Amino acid sequence: MITQATTQPSGFSFVTMVENLVAGEHLEKNPWTPDAMWHNIANQTVEALVARGELRREEADIVTGLTPLDALPAAIGCPEASPIWRCIYTAYRLSAGSSFGNTKYEIRNIMARRAVTTKQFSFMLGVLVDRDVRQPKNRKANGVRKPATLQTARNAFGDGGFLTEDVPGKHWVPTYEPLPQLLKLALAGNPNARITLMIGGGFVLMMDGYLTRDRESKFYEGSAPFRGSPSAILADLAKHEHGLRLLATAWQAWDPTLPAHEYDIPAIREDGSIIITGDIRETRRPERLTEYRLYEIANPAKAMAGFLKQQETRKAKNQAGSPEGRDQDNRERLTMALDIAHDAATALKDSPVSPPPHPFGSHEEWEHMKTSAHQVYDILVKHEPDPQAGFIASEAPEDDEDDEYAEDD
Repeated sequence: MITQATTQPSGFSFVTMVENLVAGEHLEKNPWTPDAMWHNIANQTVEALVARGELRREEADIVTGLTPLDALPAAIGCPEASPIWRCIYTAYRLSAGSSFGNTKYEIRNIMARRAVTTKQFSFMLGVLVDRDVRQPKNRKANGVRKPATLQTARNAFGDGGFLTEDVPGKHWVPTYEPLPQLLKLALAGNPNARITLMIGGGFVLMMDGYLTRDRESKFYEGSAPFRGSPSAILADLAKHEHGLRLLATAWQAWDPTLPAHEYDIPAIREDGSIIITGDIRETRRPERLTEYRLYEIANPAKAMAGFLKQQETRKAKNQAGSPEGRDQDNRERLTMALDIAHDAATALKDSPVSPPPHPFGSHEEWEHMKTSAHQVYDILVKHEPDPQAGFIASEAPEDDEDDEYAEDD
C-alpha cells in the first residue's frame, strides 16, 4: 500500500486520496445522497484543476470556501465580503471561456463518464456556492440552522441554475462594482455587468426559494404562468430594464445572516420604484414578490398567454364545482386580471413613443378600454362587502378583567 502511494504522479494530492477513501466507504456502507456525491466530485475537480495548473492554490481556496469571506475584497477586488461575490467568482473561474471545458473534462475523468450535462455541471456549482450559507449554521448554536429553502435552491441549480447561454464557455469577466454602480452599468448595456448582476440576483432568488425548478405542476396549479427553467427566466430578466432592477432589488434585500431568510423582497415597477399598496400612509407596505410575479416580469407576453390558458383550464374544470369554489376562482381571476391591466396601462402611460401611433391605440380602442374599466369599477363599487362582516366586537378594556394578562397573537 505504501508502494502504491509513492508511485502516484505528483498531481495526486493527499486531499484527493482521502476523498477517494471516504467515497469507497460510502459506496459500501452508507450510500451518499446526490448532494454529497457532487460535493465530493466538486472538491476532487478543483484539486485536479490545481494539479493541472488551471487554478492557482489561492484561487482554489476562494472557490472551495477556505478563504474567509472577510478576505474576499482584498483577494478578488469585490466591493464587499458577501457570499454573492464568492458565487460570482466561482462561476467565473469554473465556467467562463475555456474553464468550462477544462472543468467538465476533469468531472468526466472523476466520474468515468463520456459526457457531463450542463444541468449536472450547474448542480455541482450549486453545492459549491451555497457553502457560505450552510457552513456557519452550527447545529449546536441557538437560533441558527440551515435555510429551509436550501434543498429547493439545489433543485433549481439542478435544473440549470444561472447557467444561461451567455455564461458557460463564453468570454466574460465579473464586474466588481458596488451594486448601484453595477446596476447602472447593466442598464447601460454593459454585457459583463449584466451577467454579473444576473448571477448575483439569480443566486439570491434561488437561495430564497423565489425561483425554483421547472415543473409541470407549477403551471397547472397556477403558481407560474408558463413553464420555464431557472436559467430561462434569468435570461429573460437580464434582457430588459425591469428585470435588471428586480435582480438588483433581490440582491440588495438579501441577508445571509438570517437563519431561514424569512423576509419579503418588495416588488418593483419598471422605473425601479417599489410597489406600494394601501391608500393610507399607515397601511402602506411592500407587495410581496411571488414566483408568478417573477415570471410575469421576466416575460410579460408569455405570462399573459399562459394566464389565458390557465383560465380556460380552470373554467372547464370548475363547471361542476361548488358555487363557493367558483367564487374563489373568479376572485383570483379578477385580482390577477386587474394586476395585469394596471401594469399594462402604466407601461403604456410611460411609453417613450411619440404619437402617432398613440401608445393606447386609436380613439376607438381607447374608448373600449375605458368603457370596460368603468364597467368593472361600477360593479366593484356597487357590490362593496360589509367591512364589519365576520368582525366580532370585544368588550371594552375597562370591562375585561383579564385584558391586562392577554398575550398578543
